[in-house]
Amino acid sequence: MRARAARWTPTSSGCAKSWSWKTASRPFTSWATGSAPAERGFFMKKITLKYWQKTYLATLALFLCCLAGSIGAVFSLGQRQNFSSTVNEALAQQQYLMQSLVQDAQAVAASRPAALPNLYEYYATQYAGGGIPLEVAENGTVAYSTLPAVEGERTRPEVPEGQRVYLVLPTEEGRQLFVSSRLSTVSPDTIVTCAFPMEGFYQEWARIRLLFLIIGGVVSGVFAIALYLVLARMYRPLAQVTGTARAIAAGDLAARAPDKRQDEVGELGRAMNQMAGQVQHKIDELETAASQKQQLIDNLAHEMRTPLTAIGGWAETMQRAQMDPEELMEATDTILFESRRVLALSQQLLKLSVLRSEPLELVPVDAAQLLHRVARTIGPKARARQVDFAVPPPDGPVELSADEVLLESLLVNLCDNGVKACAAGGRVRLLAHRAPGRVLFVVTDDGRGMDRETLAHLGEPFYRADKARSRAEGGAGLGLSLCFAIARRHGAQLEFESQPGRGTRATVTFTTLQ
Repeated sequence: MRARAARWTPTSSGCAKSWSWKTASRPFTSWATGSAPAERGFFMKKITLKYWQKTYLATLALFLCCLAGSIGAVFSLGQRQNFSSTVNEALAQQQYLMQSLVQDAQAVAASRPAALPNLYEYYATQYAGGGIPLEVAENGTVAYSTLPAVEGERTRPEVPEGQRVYLVLPTEEGRQLFVSSRLSTVSPDTIVTCAFPMEGFYQEWARIRLLFLIIGGVVSGVFAIALYLVLARMYRPLAQVTGTARAIAAGDLAARAPDKRQDEVGELGRAMNQMAGQVQHKIDELETAASQKQQLIDNLAHEMRTPLTAIGGWAETMQRAQMDPEELMEATDTILFESRRVLALSQQLLKLSVLRSEPLELVPVDAAQLLHRVARTIGPKARARQVDFAVPPPDGPVELSADEVLLESLLVNLCDNGVKACAAGGRVRLLAHRAPGRVLFVVTDDGRGMDRETLAHLGEPFYRADKARSRAEGGAGLGLSLCFAIARRHGAQLEFESQPGRGTRATVTFTTLQ
């Protein structure tokens, strides 16, 4: 007899299984609000998840899907293999029974055909005692049966000639595997059906399924907790960077993000700290520039007020009062002196403005010729003040690339300050020499010198250590500011060394010679 392979899906209720979703008739209720769709708009709030929470939920959902799929696949495959093994064992027992029954039935049919029902009853009784109920049906009529009653109406399947048909049905004694085949060699219309218990198989796999669900639930819970802790810890530095960004946006430019990590978060922290540092530096520069501009405006207003007040006062006196020639000469001298101060002040401010905005015209400058021109400019003033002004020629050729007019103005201002600092009989020296990779201009005097506080403020617009002396000499406190500006535009360095009562040394160092 040939066994026919029948496709069967094991279920808890029989041989065939169908899936369907059972839906209730009640309206859908939101888990967040407990209300029907028409009421959700009043209560439901928009839930905003953080990036790490979205990552957590997405990863957890992916893991649960993979875990459920894996458990389902393993369970299904194991159940199918076990079911096939159980069915094959039952089919082997049924085949042995049928072979024995066929042999005995052939012998009885050849000698005493009327005794076949007794043979069927004997086999049914014997095998029922062994746990295998049996039924013999001829032409659709049951001749003898020890099969358990089937729940509901039993429909006998069609059994093709030479094949076996089996299916699982629920009975009063639990689920049973019914195997049917024909006694083809004895009576083709006789169908023998055997029943094999399957309830133990389904109960065992129900326990295995419950175990799989428990293991899956435990693994899912442990993974969910571990994933939450890991992601919360991993994204903690990112939250700190976010907090730093918010603090900076709120104006706390001293806030810094953690930057010790060697991953992308550390790189982000370092980049943010660098940005915050640059912003802080720029703001400091802007505040310093604003403060300097305000100070410049205040000083300019103060400096302009004194000469304008003098000019206005003398002009009003000349207009209203009768003045003798001497008083008239004094008035005109004062007006000319103060007007020249205003003119000199405006010219120096213009030079400072030009230095900040216009490019330099660099040309080769011969130091010897430059010193000669400075000597011709400062010499008459030094002689008038009885100050020895000396300009020794440099040792060898000294040449550099610079704006010739501005460089001459720089040296003239330094020498002029040196002459003003000296009393009668003082000495001022202007030197130029070359050093490896550098050109130096040095102005020395043995005048009154400066203290540390004065040195610290050199270069500030309108700053003067002795304001009365500076005004009397026509100074406005912009000469050294102009000198520092010229040096910076050339990439040079201007340094002062001085001690009160022992004189001053000013050194201009050019390192960019071409």
